[in-house]
This record gives sequence, C-alpha cells and structure tokens, in this order.
Amino acid sequence: MRIVLVLIAVAVTALISLTGWWWFNRPVPTALTFDEPFPSVSFASFRRGQSPITGDYPSPAQVEEDLKSLVGVTKGIRTYTSREGLDVLPALARKHGIEVTHSAWLGKKTDINAKEVQELIKSANANPDVIKRVIVGNEVLLRQDLSPEQLIAYIRQVKAAVKQPVSYADVWAFYLRYPQVADEVDYLTIHILPYWEDEPIGVEQSAEHIVKIYRMIQEKFPGKKILIGEAGWPTRGRNRGPAAVNMENAAYFVRTLAQVSKQNGFDYNVVEAFDQPWKAKLEGTVGGFWGVVDTHRDVKFGMSGAVQANANWLMHAAIATILGAGAALFFLLKPVVYTPPRVVVLAVLAQILATAVVWQGLNALWIAYSLFQDGWALLRIALHTAFAALIFKTAALALRPDDHSQPSRWGERLIIVYGVCTFAISMLLLFNGRYRDIPNLEFLVPCLGLTAWGLIRMAILGKTWTEAFAVGHLFAGAMPAQLGPAKEMTIGLWIAAAAGPLSEAVALYLGEDFQTMHPDLDQQIPLMAEIAVANGEMLVWASMVLIMSLPFLAEWRLAKRGSVQG
Repeated sequence: MRIVLVLIAVAVTALISLTGWWWFNRPVPTALTFDEPFPSVSFASFRRGQSPITGDYPSPAQVEEDLKSLVGVTKGIRTYTSREGLDVLPALARKHGIEVTHSAWLGKKTDINAKEVQELIKSANANPDVIKRVIVGNEVLLRQDLSPEQLIAYIRQVKAAVKQPVSYADVWAFYLRYPQVADEVDYLTIHILPYWEDEPIGVEQSAEHIVKIYRMIQEKFPGKKILIGEAGWPTRGRNRGPAAVNMENAAYFVRTLAQVSKQNGFDYNVVEAFDQPWKAKLEGTVGGFWGVVDTHRDVKFGMSGAVQANANWLMHAAIATILGAGAALFFLLKPVVYTPPRVVVLAVLAQILATAVVWQGLNALWIAYSLFQDGWALLRIALHTAFAALIFKTAALALRPDDHSQPSRWGERLIIVYGVCTFAISMLLLFNGRYRDIPNLEFLVPCLGLTAWGLIRMAILGKTWTEAFAVGHLFAGAMPAQLGPAKEMTIGLWIAAAAGPLSEAVALYLGEDFQTMHPDLDQQIPLMAEIAVANGEMLVWASMVLIMSLPFLAEWRLAKRGSVQG
C-alpha cells in the first residue's frame, strides 16, 4: 500500500508538472496576418562561433545557403559591410533573384573605412542590376565614431563614384539632430526600434509609433524618400519598461510593421533575417536575438496563425518530469514510512526543483554564444543542480519519521554566495544596466527552492518563520550560521530590491532624447515613476531579491532575539 501511495503521488505531481510546461509553452493566438514577402531584411550570415570581432567570417557556401533560404521570404536584403566575405554576395543575389541595398561599414579606423568605401564603389558599379541603392555608414553618429563632417566626406565620395541612390543609416533622431547630413543623401534611412527608444514603447503601441516617427521625418525633410532601415523586435533577452521581449511580441510587431507599411506606402527593412549570437557580447543577450530565423536556420514564427515560444517543450518537460520523479522515488521507495502528507510534499518539491533546474539550464545554454560561454553555462547549471540536490536531500531526511537531518555547511555557504551575487547584479543593473540581462531564470533554483523548503518547514515541521528560513537553520543547523553579517546582508538586499525598478528610471533619465523632449523636472518625475513599475520582468526580479533576503532577515531576527535573551 505504501508503494502504491508513493507511485500515485509521484505520477500525479508529474502530470501537474507536464501540464504547467504545456501552459507556458502553448501556442498563443496572434490575430494579425500578413502573407506577402518583405521588401527587405537585414542580412548577415554569421553562424554560431563566427563573428566580425574575431575575424571568423561565413564561407561563400554559407552565404549562398542563407540567400537561398530567403527566396520567397523577401524581395531584397540590406547589408552592413561590403567586405568580410560579402564580395561574393552580388553574384549570388543575382543567381537567386534578390535585390541588394549594399553598405560600407564606417568606424574610427580610417584605413578600414577607405577599404569599405572602395569595395562598395567597386561592387555597386560592377553590379548595377542587383545593387539598387547603397548606404554609407550605419549608426556612426550614434556611436560617435565620426563627426558629421567626416561622415559627409565619405557620403560625397561615394555619390561621386556610383549611379545608385546613396544614403546614411541611423536612429531617426540623429537626422533631426544633424539635418546637414540629410542634405547630402539621396534618401533617408531611419531606424525605428520601439524597444530601444529612450522611452521604450510597448508592442501594442508600436504601429502608432512607426507612423508618428515616419510622418515627423517626412514633415521635417519634405521631398526626401525615406527607408525604414531597421525595424524589428527581439525574441530573447531583457525587457525595457513596457517593451516586453518574447516570441509572441516579435511576431506581432513584424506583422504590424508589414501591415502598417503597406497601408501607408512605407518602404521598410526588417531587422533581421538571422539571429546573430556574436552581438550578445556587445549588447547583452537581447542583441543576438532579433532574427526571424534562429541560429539553427529554423523559422521562429510565421506571418499568420498562433506563435509558440518553445516548439521542443515536450522533450524539455519530459526531462524535468523524469528528473523530479526519479529524485522523489529515490527517497520515497526506501524502507522508510513517510506519512501520506509528507509523501505528497516531497513529490511536489522534487518537481519544483527539477523544473527550476531544467528551465535555468535551457536558458543558460540558449543564450551562450561561444565555447567559453558554453563552459560558463555548464558551470552554472552544475552549481544550481547541486544546490537543488542539497535542498531536496535535506528535506527528504528531515521529513523522515525519525528525522535524519544532516547539517550542511555547503548549503549555508551557497546561500551566502547567492545573496552576494544577487546584490552585485542588482547594483550592476542600476549603474550600467542597459545591456544587462535581468536574471530571473538564473535564480529560479535558489528562489523557488528556499521558498518552498522554508514554507514546508513551517507547515510540516511546525517551525516559526524565523526558524524555518534562517540561514543557519535551513540546512539542519541548530545554531546561527555565523558565516556573515546577517543584518548587513538583509539591508543590502533590500537596497538591491529597490535598485532594480530604480534602474529603469535612471536609464530613462539619462537618455538624451528624453532630456530634450522633457526638459523640466515636473515632466520627468511622473514618467520616471511610471517606467519604474512598467517592467514586469524587473518587478519579478525585485520580488525575488526580497525573497533571497528572507534567510538573512530571519537569521538577523534570531540573533537579535538571542542577544536580548542573553
């Protein structure tokens, strides 16, 4: 009978776990539909492990493979360099019937700039049937690599040497800031990226934003043709204010862009064709995941129908469920008679920890962009798995009728490590957070594990909340852990919890466009307060930080009580 009860409890909790995985990964209906080819998509053929930073460029075969995959998806492509393996591009584009907006990449190094410009001129003149227009420089003014005067000199050099229309590409605001550049180009290439705006725009307001910016530029520069040179939405990475990053929003934005552009006669280019993992080194995880196709060359979403975040969820769910069931059975099938409530509690705890471990592990591997990052991801996975195992072992032994609790200093030390890391990450988000991930998934194991085990200690073992959660008691210790100043850690983590939402307000305040559009403090403060609570992902992180402070707060309270009694 005991074994039957164990098997039923494990099976039911496993089924509940599978249901949860299905719910979070179910196809999400997205109403918008648009089934026509794009006018253009940003094209860079870098695979995982390749990068312009390291000088490891795609082969001609890889470039052709990617071009071929875009036939029927887009009418044209936009490049960002005329070199780096793209000397073969015009001929391959001709072969597959794709038009090219070719570019020269400009930066601080004048010798490289000269090579880029010469190669662009050479390609444009040799392939006028394929290269329909050219772009000289991309976000050079944004990066402050060149002055407007230096940029204009390059534009004039190219205009004098080619017959195609010539442009410069940058965020829309920089044409307003440097109108003299607009006078030099044949058409304006503006980037409209609601996610990256100083005041981030939610995907629901993206259509209105696109039209507003286009009309503003059109009114400022009448008679100039306009290309929306970059417009897109990331599928992985951190949220910014109301701009939430996920597959559903990316699909909604791209479909919205296509519909709005067709309705208004806008020319546009989707950023981008393929995910570019190497960009994560410069822009955080979010920088590498703007493609409509992933690094495995699988299409992320269609232009109609429902959108699914993780097509392989069933396999991942099976791994988590089997891991949780195996851990539960390992202890529950031993010749120890757990009471029925404790059997259920252990089965549930096993599934919670296993799900957290697998979810964190998948995310760590998904966002890794190099062999070094793979190693770092595996190290973190091992750490979280070890901590989850410690929690479950401690719970399984403590819930035995004869209470076989075994103190674990390693468990206590890991709580300290997690606490310090939580504080450090929150401070980095506050002072330099633009490209930093919000690590909710990274801290699933300690946050969910400690919360679940603390509540179990209160509900099943009859502990007070301070005894249940204190650092020195969670892993079967009976005395204060004395591994660190609990008071200082508690206060530090409370500050860290506030730092997360505050970082959103600070980032907004430091934006140049924000200062220009809202020069007065009475305008700025309400907007800063609004954005501080607009990012749901950041609010979850703040809540997780507060949860991580509980073991230290409980330890502090116990120590204070002991000193008073003493």
